[in-house]
Amino acid sequence: MRSLRTRVLARPSTAWVLMVAVTGCASHDRLPAARWSTRAQGAAAERLATAPGSPKWARGMHPPEPRVTDPFWTSDVARPLELGRTRLVVDRPHSEIASAQAETRPAAVERGPLPGFFETVRGDLRETPGLLWADTRRVYTDPLNVVFLIGAGGASAALRPEVDDDIEDYYDQHHTFKEDWRDAFGAAGNPATHFALAGAWYLAGQRVQDAKTYEVGKRMFSVLTITGLSTLLLKAAANTEAPNGEELAWPSGHVSSTTAMATVLNEAYGPLVGVPMFGLSGLVAVERLDSGEHHFSDLVFGAALGWLVAETVMHEHHPEVFGGEVVPYVDVMSSGAGLAWVKTLGN
Repeated sequence: MRSLRTRVLARPSTAWVLMVAVTGCASHDRLPAARWSTRAQGAAAERLATAPGSPKWARGMHPPEPRVTDPFWTSDVARPLELGRTRLVVDRPHSEIASAQAETRPAAVERGPLPGFFETVRGDLRETPGLLWADTRRVYTDPLNVVFLIGAGGASAALRPEVDDDIEDYYDQHHTFKEDWRDAFGAAGNPATHFALAGAWYLAGQRVQDAKTYEVGKRMFSVLTITGLSTLLLKAAANTEAPNGEELAWPSGHVSSTTAMATVLNEAYGPLVGVPMFGLSGLVAVERLDSGEHHFSDLVFGAALGWLVAETVMHEHHPEVFGGEVVPYVDVMSSGAGLAWVKTLGN
């Protein structure tokens, strides 16, 4: 493999310098991990097999053999130590691993729905607090995420007051949508609508015993909860005023929630679902301006927040941009600093 590093440095003279470095490494060191849908299906089969009254393998699904490069599966020899949604394969006897799991894991993860609806719900209610806490820590303890949010906050602040005032003046005299369309897009961007959709995904996955649909619903709920609570806390801290005079404008909850949901669906089902959902996010953002509910700067940070939370929870590491990671960069020799985009390419 080759690692392509593209670095953009901000120098004191405000000049931008583009740096590219290519380094080589062995291309056979990493094996491709199993697809999410395959792993989720096998996890569902494994859990169903242990449910009371279930056959050895339910619905004809057979999980693959455990691999060190794909630590999703368990066996009597190599069993994972659960840390949030990240599992580490450890070559230890089953009794020792079971003891370690009892001490460290916050909740079970990606194990598919149980056959009974209420049995599934009861199990998930017990696990939800631990999963939410693990996801929240993953989002806000990653230094790169913090840098990204600070940068998004700075960009939002830079738009005030001139850009915000110009856009507000425009919408004082013009409307992009008619009133019925404004109401429709306002409802589509309401976080309550998104929680209802997450519940529908969860219910559908449980009823048809589809592990991927079920897990998408669970992760969507986690993403929307973290995004919503973060938005409310920031609104209370900033206490800014919207163009229509209402308080608690920054950041936009409609845009942060819609962007978060679009990101989850894009990661789970690809661009055929994700692109239309991101388009809906854009329409919701325009409606917020058209209705006088938000300034443009409110929308910018809201979109950044929703995307960051969803990307982190879905990928279980700091977000990627076009398949590459964005990392802080400091050049001691030239006294420059900025962000570096790191992309791993195959031969």
